[in-house]
Amino acid sequence: MTACLDTLELDYKVQGDEIHMPCPMHEARTGKKDAHPSFSINFDEGYFNCFSCGYRGAFWVLVRDVLDLDASEAKNWVRKRGGAERVRKYLEKKKQRAEQVDTTKQINEASLALYTTPPLSACAERFFLPEDAETCGVLWDPARDMWIIPVRDPDTGMLWGWQEKNERYFRNRPPGMAKSKTLFGLHTYDDDVAVLVESPLDVVRLWTCGIRGGLASYGAGVSDAQMSLIRDHFDTVIVALDNDDAGAKACQRLKDEWTGRGLTLKFLDYSVAPHAKDPGDMNADQIKAAVRGAYSSILARF
Repeated sequence: MTACLDTLELDYKVQGDEIHMPCPMHEARTGKKDAHPSFSINFDEGYFNCFSCGYRGAFWVLVRDVLDLDASEAKNWVRKRGGAERVRKYLEKKKQRAEQVDTTKQINEASLALYTTPPLSACAERFFLPEDAETCGVLWDPARDMWIIPVRDPDTGMLWGWQEKNERYFRNRPPGMAKSKTLFGLHTYDDDVAVLVESPLDVVRLWTCGIRGGLASYGAGVSDAQMSLIRDHFDTVIVALDNDDAGAKACQRLKDEWTGRGLTLKFLDYSVAPHAKDPGDMNADQIKAAVRGAYSSILARF
């Protein structure tokens, strides 16, 4: 993040978990220079706020306004320079891993060599195409008829591990990997609006339906770290967690805790298929209608 600020030629000071500096847009917004700096950027969230003029948002918004770019250009500019995604903590953890990890047991891309592109029969049961599964990074264990779902570092794409699952079995390998700090689909999305689902296989289903902004939280428990990642990459997220009690509780929490934090929240319109448990239970037309009909958090009732 500091490298981005240096490139933008902004004066700043690092204090603990935050960056402090004069508000870059204060004069444009108020007609006066920021004489008493109250502008800060949080390292953990990559989220800025000027307590004086009210200028706030995700880090890429600052880049957009300072460099006069459109949203897509600003996001690409930030990504190419490492992003605003908890840079300092990432570097600290990378150093810790280098010191602590037993390299004889380290997981890497070669660990996935035994797995293949999912067969047409397995994909047909999920109503998506093998080529879309391959694009999204989902693999298949032919020896055990099992889905293999990689879990990757959100900053580097490095493999942390994977999930093994079928109708009778589920396991995280290695146990305890920090999947709550990343999102499935973050390295393959191709849309301006995120659609947040629980299961990575539903991301592939969305892809086959032509919806390319699918992200999966690996479960109903969406973490603040995952929401911060979404805010770093998107203006808007359509929350499409499962249509059950756990999903409703998670949606309510996201509404309560993330409304007004630099990210537009919408919620999937399950009324088009009220008995569907998740987008994977819908046909293509229903999925598209549910996404088109996504409603504002102001209207959301759970």
